[in-house]
Amino acid sequence: MMVAAFALPGCGGPAATDTVTVLGSWTGDEQSGFLAMARGFQQKYGIQVDYTGTRDASAVLASDLKDGNPPDLAVLATPGELRQDAAAGTLVPIDAALSSAGLTSQYGPGWLKLMQATGPSGASHYYAVIVKAALKSVIWYDPRNLPASDLALLTSSHLTWEQLMGLANGLAAGGTTPWCMGLEDSSSSGWPGTDWIEDILLHQSGPQVYDRWVAGTLPWTSPPVVQAWQEFGQIANTPGLVRGGTGAELLTNYGQAGQPLFGSPPGCYLDHEASFITAFYAQDRLGFPGSGAHPRPGTDFRFIPFPALTAAGQGAEEVAGDLLGMFRDTPAARELIAYLTTPQAQEAWISQPGSGAISVNRLIPLGDYPDPVSRDLANNLTHAVDIRFDASDSMPQVMQNAFYGAVLEYLDSPGQLNVILRSLDQVRKSAY
Repeated sequence: MMVAAFALPGCGGPAATDTVTVLGSWTGDEQSGFLAMARGFQQKYGIQVDYTGTRDASAVLASDLKDGNPPDLAVLATPGELRQDAAAGTLVPIDAALSSAGLTSQYGPGWLKLMQATGPSGASHYYAVIVKAALKSVIWYDPRNLPASDLALLTSSHLTWEQLMGLANGLAAGGTTPWCMGLEDSSSSGWPGTDWIEDILLHQSGPQVYDRWVAGTLPWTSPPVVQAWQEFGQIANTPGLVRGGTGAELLTNYGQAGQPLFGSPPGCYLDHEASFITAFYAQDRLGFPGSGAHPRPGTDFRFIPFPALTAAGQGAEEVAGDLLGMFRDTPAARELIAYLTTPQAQEAWISQPGSGAISVNRLIPLGDYPDPVSRDLANNLTHAVDIRFDASDSMPQVMQNAFYGAVLEYLDSPGQLNVILRSLDQVRKSAY
């Protein structure tokens, strides 16, 4: 567990006496990004920020709530957790800390909706702010490694799913593996596969079907869900399409799966990962001389939007984000949560090269981002009209865990898909 505190005096004022405690899942470079935001807050208000960063933030928060000693503010792992805590009354509404007019001018309707939940009284309130966001509906490639004809097709403005699959199959037929993929992530292994299935379902059957699936009213055995799994299987379970085959997919960490993009020759050409993967790419090594030690955004890695499979999926985007909620209502906590929505705070994080952080605040100039890739990602996120939050993150915890495990089981035993989906449907009936 990493703990950081700021106790500098405010500008021109006495030493800070007020303190706000924050629990988050940000460690390493992410923690450095948040602490950069906190420094600006400290300097402006003279309020000390005590931050605890741990990858087990959800477990720590649950323990703190049980003991009756929660932090003032905490990062919520999922929108499902946000709704659950809001309904239980453990989260404090933050409407009074925020300017409604300011939020409307800075954030799109879809993002504002993600910050809201229904409280114990049945009324809707703001219960969290989005500190940073990620775009999940993207596919990454190295423009220096793709054959010229494939690069021209991949970057065409009207690329279809069929064309993308044709490109991948053509690479495989020529003896090169098209897709990178890694599903390992400690106790959360399997989630990168859920991102695949979610993106396919959203772009194949559309947002309304996606919403019913997330809400638990669409059976896992229904045709749209079955089709999404089968489409994923056409890639993940087909020999020659994924580097190393299913064995490697199950054992390769998601953060390392894209490293072969930069080899010479490349070990794979396409990688479906959320926008935060850029922080991992920046730490990889290039495999050919004369290009610098580490991959560079725009030069060595770029992205395309996830193509729609049907007209129903046109314009939809799957997103994720870090939600910060209030568990103890104090003046210092209200000041900090309001500050974190401002362009000044958001710029402190996004301006750090290699951070992978994207803001959805529309008042932040795109020129403030350190590279062309992050600028394009921010442009897509702030202007997205039909956004949907990551499905597994929006489901009840038991459903999410079952989904993760089912992906791993499917890769190991693809012929058991019907059995796997029937099992997931049994979980659905008890989880919602």
